[in-house]
Amino acid sequence: MPQCAKVLFVDDDQAVLDGVRRGLCRAYDVATALGPLEGLRVLSENGPFAVVVSDLRMPGMDGVTFLRKAKEIAPEAVPIMLTGHGDLTTAMAAVNEGHIFRFLTKPCPTPNLSRALDAALAHYRLAATEKELLRVTLENARLKEDVERIMRHDLKTPLSAIISLPQVLRMADNLDDEQRDMLALIEESGYLILSMVNLSTALYKMERDQYALEPTDVNLVPIIEKNFGFFADTAQNRDLTLALTADGAPIPPGGGFTVRGEELLCFSMLANLITNAVEASPRGGTVSVDLGREGGMARIAIANAGPVPECVRDCFFDKYATAGKPKGTGLGTYSAKRIAMAHGGDIAMETDGAGTRVTVRLPVA
Repeated sequence: MPQCAKVLFVDDDQAVLDGVRRGLCRAYDVATALGPLEGLRVLSENGPFAVVVSDLRMPGMDGVTFLRKAKEIAPEAVPIMLTGHGDLTTAMAAVNEGHIFRFLTKPCPTPNLSRALDAALAHYRLAATEKELLRVTLENARLKEDVERIMRHDLKTPLSAIISLPQVLRMADNLDDEQRDMLALIEESGYLILSMVNLSTALYKMERDQYALEPTDVNLVPIIEKNFGFFADTAQNRDLTLALTADGAPIPPGGGFTVRGEELLCFSMLANLITNAVEASPRGGTVSVDLGREGGMARIAIANAGPVPECVRDCFFDKYATAGKPKGTGLGTYSAKRIAMAHGGDIAMETDGAGTRVTVRLPVA
């Protein structure tokens, strides 16, 4: 016996409705309505219904029109039509237009009607399950976003202590230079983590095209030099050369290269790209960052001698695209692309057997 769900039968012949109720009431939750107007009233007042079965030929309103109006009242209900043999052309047209789930000819034996009802109920339950799954998915996504926002907010409180305590400790008279440098490193790391927390909020808005850029003049040279400093030990251990140039020439001390953007976003973008270049570079290779101007835009080219694996070349900037990195998330190049686009710039990658070159273009200052 199929699981009961409400089924509405609409016909202008009371004898037909009485016969349907007698034949199906033990297996289904059956309601009847005499004529289309009564059917619309029952739908409105006694719903919801899983299935609506209507006769085609009824006075005042035919079955196609009735089922169309019923769909407005109960959009989830599955429509079935009962027709005479002479109405097959009309019924088939309604089915082809997507208004009717099934049509049955009159008189319809109870077993045939039951099979059609079972199919309609299965269709209704499947649609309801998919709708509920979508609702739960969206609710979970909203919950995840709320939790992430709360975490970002709550992280700032302990970070404030991490940043402020080294400032207080450095005021003591009994510290040597090495200890003061270590405190300065703790403070700088705290600021960096705080910047990353703030950056996650910015990237969240970028994904929804809701980020409002507040650009200023940003000198990229100290940003790149700071990133190179993070990899000084790695470069020494792997015999890597880290090179910063402008149009192929070394940048003189105190030199600069200014773009129009947000410093934190530029720092994050370049940190991700330089990290990728260092990790992909073979031992004894060179990781270079060359700065220049092309076509009214600033150009930042990050190159290394390691080729990008073929499996990720076509999706290099896609979310979660990664290969050959046990701890890789595939988000570094994706966020870099988002940041470049948020600045009104672009980003591109070229790779072959000789190595890889990622080029970022940003507005000039």
